[in-house]
Amino acid sequence: MSPPRPVPSGRSIRPVLLALVAALLVAAVAPGVGGARAPPDPVCDLCTDGALADAAADHGVAVAVGEASLELHLRADGTSRRVARLGLTDGAEELHNDSVRRAVVADALGGDADEVSSRLNGDTLVVEYRRGDVAVRESGAVVVTAFHAAGAPPLAMGGEGTAVLGADELVVYAPAGHVPAGGVGDGTVVGRTVRWSDDGAGADGIDRDARPTFVRDDATFPEVRGAVARLLVGI
Repeated sequence: MSPPRPVPSGRSIRPVLLALVAALLVAAVAPGVGGARAPPDPVCDLCTDGALADAAADHGVAVAVGEASLELHLRADGTSRRVARLGLTDGAEELHNDSVRRAVVADALGGDADEVSSRLNGDTLVVEYRRGDVAVRESGAVVVTAFHAAGAPPLAMGGEGTAVLGADELVVYAPAGHVPAGGVGDGTVVGRTVRWSDDGAGADGIDRDARPTFVRDDATFPEVRGAVARLLVGI
């Protein structure tokens, strides 16, 4: 019968624990190990500097964009329609050609947008499209989830990047028959809309915890209903 193995003392275990903790801390802070924060994600990627110009150049057209805005028109079921308005300081005449404009817009959107249509109002390019889901319906409310950025796991750095406008202005329109009910972060409520602009709130990105919420305009205690819906969404 072999003699019993000695039980490690607390003094011998302590260095092992300290080494483990140190390794975790190094992994959390070392570049490329803990994970840097993901690059900011523009809400209007079509509006970002160079997106339209680069796509136009591939089709032999020189385009320059001045001011740009994006509207998010929500529906009661949580789906949405996007309307981007890009003021052109160069290239508007060439984009009056329907086939050229459609090709340029399709390339600028990257091919992952649905129900795309475009037109020119004077020197303003107007593009309507759908891309992914930006909101969910919960407990009778519509909660915008597209702007929320998750943080990193415990003892780690990084996480999702804060959403940035990409445009000079972003306007989220309430679904028909709904009104804002909290969760707007650094956005500004104007009537039935929530707005951000690059010269005010949202200049450095939309609040990471922003979850604009909309409830029926005849709902009792709308702010409470909005808070409950955000809680149940769970992000």
